[in-house]
Amino acid sequence: MSLYRVIEIFTSIQGEGNVIGTPSNFIRLATCNLRCLWCDTKYSWEKGELMSITDILSQLNHKIKVTTITGGEPLLQNITPLAKELKNINHTIIVETNGTIKPSEELRKIIDVFSVSPKLSNSGHSLKYSFKEDDWATYYKFVITNPEKDLKELSDFVASQRIDPKKVIIQPDGNREDYISALKELSDFVIKLNLPFRVLPQLHRIISYR
Repeated sequence: MSLYRVIEIFTSIQGEGNVIGTPSNFIRLATCNLRCLWCDTKYSWEKGELMSITDILSQLNHKIKVTTITGGEPLLQNITPLAKELKNINHTIIVETNGTIKPSEELRKIIDVFSVSPKLSNSGHSLKYSFKEDDWATYYKFVITNPEKDLKELSDFVASQRIDPKKVIIQPDGNREDYISALKELSDFVIKLNLPFRVLPQLHRIISYR
């Protein structure tokens, strides 16, 4: 029997990326292989509660047929059995991951959306990625804390990884108290620098769902 370390299960509105605004169940799995400076879910670094697939499914709102598996870093655990069960009950599945762990071919056939968030140096990490050899992301999300510095690093990253700019979404640091100002500042820099990336908010920061 597959057991998962779970931090929380809840239902809300998807706040980020291509799926922004979509009602979704959320399964937040425990632990992460990174410790980003601006992480807004540091509580997910904990060990969590051991739960079976049956226990997890019993806590979902099955009137909503979208489920997001997030973390922490969900790919630290073998989510294939869980994903199979979600598919068996006709759920659309979104996986939010930092991109440091490649999903198996089997899992790729099951998951509908891979929301991948590679980390720039503003995270406190210097990581190597290989998306140019294997572009498995549905789209990429990047946190921008200092537009003048980070957007140059992002542009170099996208070019070096041969990522389609249309797949790139950028958002300001969600921890900033002046979030709307940060969003405008980032938007202004994108226009000033003639960049092709999409600027999107974290919707939950604005409507304060969670």
